[in-house]
Amino acid sequence: MVSTMPSCFFDNVRAPRENLLNKYSDVSEDGTFTSTIEGIRSRFLTVADQLLSGRICIASMSQGGAKTALTIAMRYAASRLTVGPSGKSDTPILKYQLQQRALMPLLASTYAINFGLDYIKDRWAFQKEDGSEHKEVVTMCCVIKPLAAWNVENLVTIARERCGGQGYLSCNRFGTILGSAHASMTAEGDNSVLMQKVAKERGTVIMNDMMQQKNPFPSTKEVKTTSLNNRDHLLNLIINQEVMLFQELGGNLSTVDKKDLYNKWMFEESDLIQAAARAYGERLICQQFENVLQTCEDSLKPILDKLFRLYMLTILEKNLGWFITSEVLPLDQAKRVAAATSKLCAEIAPEALALCDAFALTDAMISAPIALDWVKYNIGDNQGELDSKY
Repeated sequence: MVSTMPSCFFDNVRAPRENLLNKYSDVSEDGTFTSTIEGIRSRFLTVADQLLSGRICIASMSQGGAKTALTIAMRYAASRLTVGPSGKSDTPILKYQLQQRALMPLLASTYAINFGLDYIKDRWAFQKEDGSEHKEVVTMCCVIKPLAAWNVENLVTIARERCGGQGYLSCNRFGTILGSAHASMTAEGDNSVLMQKVAKERGTVIMNDMMQQKNPFPSTKEVKTTSLNNRDHLLNLIINQEVMLFQELGGNLSTVDKKDLYNKWMFEESDLIQAAARAYGERLICQQFENVLQTCEDSLKPILDKLFRLYMLTILEKNLGWFITSEVLPLDQAKRVAAATSKLCAEIAPEALALCDAFALTDAMISAPIALDWVKYNIGDNQGELDSKY
């Protein structure tokens, strides 16, 4: 089988017409090339869009790695005893703030990305047949893959370090997961290049909506208090970040002629492009987390509310400089972000094992000795940490 897309070239090769993949283009008996899609670039992008399912699969694979690494690290932290207030080795390292501040935000981000990914899967699988939703679905698929891949890469690096020397052993699987994470960051599109596409597509939608006097952004909610404990207030901040970054990007691009747009985009605005695309993806994830909280069982709402607020506070903490300099977050509130984050980490930590159990990973799937009976594993000769059967 051969393709009729003009990006493929053959020299002294005869391809029978009946072997052509001619969904979008065809070649007649007299050799005339025709296509239902106008323009070489449009035809290339149409075929490239077939990678969407692959990007969803890579995001799902990244989530699988993140859940596994989290479960391994969390189980080890809950069972690894060290010196406590009594002077004896009777305190699990999971009780220490150092461990909680490292692992709980990763737990929150993995849950958040999962809710966003589930939504995007449904949007991709159940698109309207008229194609009216396709461009939006393309942008969502292009943003979730990088966010999931970057999350697992960051997560497994921190989780390995928080497990100390045990985390360095190959039998405990962090190395394998890290290798997959690095593959995820460039497979089916380099993450940062995909984010350029996200910024372009999202920016085009914003511009078209504004020309039609439509609001291209989600509406913020009126809040009675701007406390960092207020979920609506935090979500408003996340929405405002996306709005302001795309407004700044659009304003900067509008200062140059069309002939200079390429240079402006590729050589001058890279940081802003990446930040705007990420802000869109994180806002999309936050909205889906909010939707989950509106529809889930009442018994799940308290812990999910804490995870959601921790996810949003983590975004604030990582971008605190921007939120302050852009005057989105008052300085007195910015000073309290770290304390609010630490408080939530301490509240979530006692539930961390149960939250990892909800991933429904069996012991055989996890397989890492430090996530199981690692004391028993180290009693006898384990063949240089290679033999995981015990």
